[in-house]
Amino acid sequence: MFTFLLLFVQVAYSAGGWWLESASSPDREVAAAVEAAARKDGFAVRVVKRFRLGEGWTHVALVEGFADETSAGVAAARLRKETGVAFTLVTESGGGKLGRTPAEPEAPKKNAAPSAASTVARCLEAHGGGAAGVAALARSPGVHFRFLREFSLDGKQVKVHHEYWRDATSRRLVVTGGGMVTDSVLVVTSAGGWVAAGGKVEERDIGVLVSQADAFAPEVVLGAALDVPSLFEGAEPGTLMLLEGAESGVRVGRGEDPQGSGFAFADVHATTGLLQRVRYVTDAGPVVYTYGEWSAPHVALPVPGVVAVEHADGTTEAIRVEALELLDSLPAGTFSPPEIGSSAP
Repeated sequence: MFTFLLLFVQVAYSAGGWWLESASSPDREVAAAVEAAARKDGFAVRVVKRFRLGEGWTHVALVEGFADETSAGVAAARLRKETGVAFTLVTESGGGKLGRTPAEPEAPKKNAAPSAASTVARCLEAHGGGAAGVAALARSPGVHFRFLREFSLDGKQVKVHHEYWRDATSRRLVVTGGGMVTDSVLVVTSAGGWVAAGGKVEERDIGVLVSQADAFAPEVVLGAALDVPSLFEGAEPGTLMLLEGAESGVRVGRGEDPQGSGFAFADVHATTGLLQRVRYVTDAGPVVYTYGEWSAPHVALPVPGVVAVEHADGTTEAIRVEALELLDSLPAGTFSPPEIGSSAP
């Protein structure tokens, strides 16, 4: 009889309307916190005790008097934000039965399947957007880039160090082969251009030497790693899609072997958003860059520590980045013309 009266009072109080029930708790303070928040927000509220088999007595806050589902849902979201307590939305349905539904829509599932657009956006953000990479290099008064290349030459694996310096008008490139290739120093300024190699210094055309030196600039050697916006902007709008085959992360692109030359696909790390692999199709065949050991020596310039390149002719090379610095000024004497016997750095 007591149970029937309790149910009757509850239904009568909320007849024809909607109310909220807080998640039950053996600790009355939880329901009391909801009660205090609801009263502060101007809602009718009371705390009741309920006995649950296996749990014993629990406490529930009932927030009542809502005319429709929408207003009750808005209140539930507000109270949950204030108290951290979840709510169930309750209404009297036909025949005096109670209908119960979650008071708030189910939260989106985490780790939802990515789309091509979201993958590209995450990659662009990870690489600093349009303010990083080649843009940061172009803004910098001075650039210093040092790296080691390992490749096959005449059937032998050789390791060659390269050190590249530049400012707005000058270049310096030092190549050290450890006896496997001829050591050399190239210097270009507005006053002239020189190459020192084999114990001799020769003056050369300024334009030709700038082109030769810039073939070893970071933008060229590291490729798409420093120009991610151009990588994806080069694909025609609407042609990018998610592809199978990524060893880890997400693969987005035009296809394994798309019609026409240019960007084929990129593998993007699922967590960091950094590039892992980029494939191009050239007139001579596919070229693949694989990146790893990413770091951030400059605030707007994530840089891969290692790069593996597979050329269209089947040859490969490995690159290890030892330094990439953006400098306000370069050391004095950086662009001094080489002297005879200065073929080594």
